[in-house]
Amino acid sequence: MSEQKSTAEALMGDVLNAELVVEYLEQHPNFFEEHGHLLAQMNLRHQQAGTVSLVERQQRILREQITALQEEITALMVNARRSEKIFKGYSALYVQLLNCETIDDVLASMKETFQQELELPELSLKFFDSPIELPEQYSFTSDTHKQLLSKRFSNESVYLGRLSKEEQKLLFRDEQIESVALVLLGSNQELGMLAFGSKDPAHFEPEMDYLLITQLQALLSVILPRLLAQSD
Repeated sequence: MSEQKSTAEALMGDVLNAELVVEYLEQHPNFFEEHGHLLAQMNLRHQQAGTVSLVERQQRILREQITALQEEITALMVNARRSEKIFKGYSALYVQLLNCETIDDVLASMKETFQQELELPELSLKFFDSPIELPEQYSFTSDTHKQLLSKRFSNESVYLGRLSKEEQKLLFRDEQIESVALVLLGSNQELGMLAFGSKDPAHFEPEMDYLLITQLQALLSVILPRLLAQSD
């Protein structure tokens, strides 16, 4: 009997190989349901757990896949809640800005939204060449902003990323800012700059979508010239 078995194995070895077995099982995923007795004879060597049955190995893989999917869903839900919070914050800010009567009102409204609600510790609004005299907090010292403009802006009116310590000093009081959003204001980006600062290095990155920022940019580019003219 054993001699016949060895002969059969030798003959099968010439025509059957692992690739054919794999291909057959892929084409017949119900094979082990029809031949359940084979599962009891099969074992897979697993580096961490020693010898385990095929069914146990399948269960472990499924559990790992389910865990990964649960973590992915949780991350998506967290991002969705964060996006909803940001959207609501911007929407409320738009209404407040339309009711502002002075530049100070504009700055106060933005600080309330970005510092208190969206947890961005630093915000700066500065004008390039204002037709009226403004407090120091709204102005760049001499032409210091020109180097910042030439280095951080090319064909875009929004910059997301990091600044050097020297550049941070032009905009923020806190030198521990790790990432920023810089927004040029005005119909031709000639009016000034709005800057947000975060202590999180990954909060503002070049690859990020900035649709909400550009909407705020467009609104401020309309509101600010009107307020400057009223103050003249």
